[in-house]
Amino acid sequence: MIIKHIVVGWLRTNCYLLGDEETRTCALIDPGQKADTILEAVAELGYELKMILLTHGHYDHVMAVPKIVEKTGAKVYIHKKDQWLLSCDEVLRYGTRAEGYSVPHVDGWLEEGMTLSLGSLTIQVLHTPGHTAGCVTFLCGDTMFSGDTLFQECCGRTDLETGSMDDMMQSLKRLAQLPGNYRVFPGHEGFSSLDYERQYNSYIREALKR
Repeated sequence: MIIKHIVVGWLRTNCYLLGDEETRTCALIDPGQKADTILEAVAELGYELKMILLTHGHYDHVMAVPKIVEKTGAKVYIHKKDQWLLSCDEVLRYGTRAEGYSVPHVDGWLEEGMTLSLGSLTIQVLHTPGHTAGCVTFLCGDTMFSGDTLFQECCGRTDLETGSMDDMMQSLKRLAQLPGNYRVFPGHEGFSSLDYERQYNSYIREALKR
């Protein structure tokens, strides 16, 4: 398994390429902006881009999707509860038309408990609402892509539309109770580990009391 990290946009969103070394295929997680930069990273990796996985629908995680789909034909996956966030009105409210955004076709809906195959890799989907109603977390091997649910010593904000602190607490509790010590790759800021967050993240400590 190969992970390539790209920081994009003025909110410095963490975008990830997840690659399978056996089949030389890859998935792209949260291409928020700068499609050309992301496409250059795909070309440098030299793997075929098979799918685009969205942890949620906020513009800073989706804006580059249409151009990347146009260039690669990759399939797009998102939770159905966040489909409305892909509209031009929502994305361009905060974004810029310079990216040439248009509403992407969704090829599959991410659902709790489903798994996606990427060559020899298996990607598990957890529905982790709180930041938005359709937030998901991806698990692959010992790695967690937590989007805007779990950050290093923090969590995603819950005051935006469809956000919920109660839901966030339940999602954080669920992640904290997963067995093992996952590497945590969040939607913003630095990387972490689940053991570290169990110990030092005050939101997780509060969630575990509920």
